[in-house]
Amino acid sequence: MDRVGSLRWRLRSWWYATLHTLGMNRAPSIAYLRATRKGKAPVRDQPPPVPRWGAPPDDEVGVAVAARMVLASQPRLFIAVTDCVAYSNGFTLGIAVRSKDEIRPDMMGFGPHREHGDDAGIQVSIRFSDGRDSRGAGLGPNREVMAYYKEWSEGKDPPEPVGPIIGQQGGGGGGHRWDFHYFIWPLPPDGQVTITCKWPGRGLQTAGKELNGTAIRAAGLKSKSVWD
Repeated sequence: MDRVGSLRWRLRSWWYATLHTLGMNRAPSIAYLRATRKGKAPVRDQPPPVPRWGAPPDDEVGVAVAARMVLASQPRLFIAVTDCVAYSNGFTLGIAVRSKDEIRPDMMGFGPHREHGDDAGIQVSIRFSDGRDSRGAGLGPNREVMAYYKEWSEGKDPPEPVGPIIGQQGGGGGGHRWDFHYFIWPLPPDGQVTITCKWPGRGLQTAGKELNGTAIRAAGLKSKSVWD
């Protein structure tokens, strides 16, 4: 195996291992593999640790926040927030998708013939009350995760990105229903948190609602280690 091939193989292995740790069982996006297929041979053989901005702490169960609401309701498509759990470093959101028409796995980014581009699957974004916003989470790992694994493989210490960052933590479904969970880092400042979703491929351009960022922050500050 040549040096570039070794880098690609190790990055892919690390990514699969991390997805398994986060409860996600899906292939990395084509964009991720393209971003890491060239460069120096990796100088670190061990899998990289999950960054603190990438997932809830292992030793917390979080504090629930009331957040169930409808994000989008169309004649043949329904999307809602089902739950919110705050942790010391961020919060999770559950998103439910219901459709009168069958949603094939490839339309959600699964399988060898999955769709790509801006029309593929649901794009979810977060905006804090101070104006900071995320780039949105769609299919596969976000750009911050891609950059983190690439720099780690090169022996660097990746800097902490500027939040908010939203990433898909897991989910699945089939037929007429799909459910997903997202992790958002960090905790929001006081004020409203705007969650926006779009799915141009299904005719949903933009739909948004506001969450109580003050309540999410207060709940996160109460979340402690189960071992304390």
